[in-house]
Amino acid sequence: MTGAPGGDIQNIVVRAKPSRDHPEYFEWQTAKICMFVRDADRERALGTARAELERRRWSLLECINKSTLIEQRVRAEGGEVWAAYVLAQQEGIFFKVFPEHFGAGRDGPPLIRPARISESFMTEVIQDAGGRRLVEDSSAQATLNADFLLGDYVFELKDLQEDAQEKGGHQERLAALFAPYFPGQPSVPLDPARLSKTDLRTYLDILGGPIHGHVKKASRQVKATKALLGNPGLRGGLILMNTGFASYPHDLFAEQVERYAKKDSSQFDAIISITIWMETNGFDSYVFYRLSPHAAGPREIEAIRGAFDDRFTKMMTDLMRGQLAPDVERMQPRQPVSFAVDGVDFNWQPPRIPLPWEKAGR
Repeated sequence: MTGAPGGDIQNIVVRAKPSRDHPEYFEWQTAKICMFVRDADRERALGTARAELERRRWSLLECINKSTLIEQRVRAEGGEVWAAYVLAQQEGIFFKVFPEHFGAGRDGPPLIRPARISESFMTEVIQDAGGRRLVEDSSAQATLNADFLLGDYVFELKDLQEDAQEKGGHQERLAALFAPYFPGQPSVPLDPARLSKTDLRTYLDILGGPIHGHVKKASRQVKATKALLGNPGLRGGLILMNTGFASYPHDLFAEQVERYAKKDSSQFDAIISITIWMETNGFDSYVFYRLSPHAAGPREIEAIRGAFDDRFTKMMTDLMRGQLAPDVERMQPRQPVSFAVDGVDFNWQPPRIPLPWEKAGR
């Protein structure tokens, strides 16, 4: 910023997440950022703050505070606050990051992360359950094929690895859906629990594209594999994992997988949905999974459920003992989603885990 020193100073405090290419922080390491902006106009100052966030490779999640500082009070406060005020008067802006995660930063202490639940993990699960992989290298096949044979079932595995709310094509539709629930608010949470039944269905339709695509392809693969094996007694199965759509509640995810699998295909006699996610504050980390259906079903589903639980427990035990292979792909913590439409900020944020000393202070 340019111009002579002096004039009002706006105090703008936001919560933000680092951009993917941020040189200092990982995307999941959120922060509160305090900015003092020299400008008499509060909204114009917010625009300056947004530009500074973007320049420093931060994405705004929500604005926590906008207020005009009173010089007399800031002077009485003294110390770092007064020094920041003076700096903003002289240079136009003061910018300070307050990380919300312990040891935040790419040069901080390494985060203990479990192995990513991948196709190789599921291959071991199926083998433990008594099945086998049909083709070792599916990329080398000229025709569509499913992944596994277990009992009388041909199973195809699919993995949802991206958050559909990050897709630009969905964001305007999501903004139009959620904004009316928060009239006049500058920050809007993308919380499906706030939606009416009708709007919840619209929300699910907006985000259902990746699931729909996976189900349609899996259906073709199962059908082709049953024909190739020449066994009319075989039944079809779908295993759809959610390892990257962090903001999708598991119950809704499982409901949509079953909805599309039954609506768009007659190939599936067994439908399994698995959501795996990790949460951390940088000090404590937690890893969860949920598998549907919850109720007892065919013995093949029960075998997969038991084998998955055993294999997951073993992986976590190996992690705690430091016995995971050094080159194994690791799970990433859930990270926030943010985007702006027509000057309104929309966001989804994982639950914040209090640090141990914060719990003690309560």
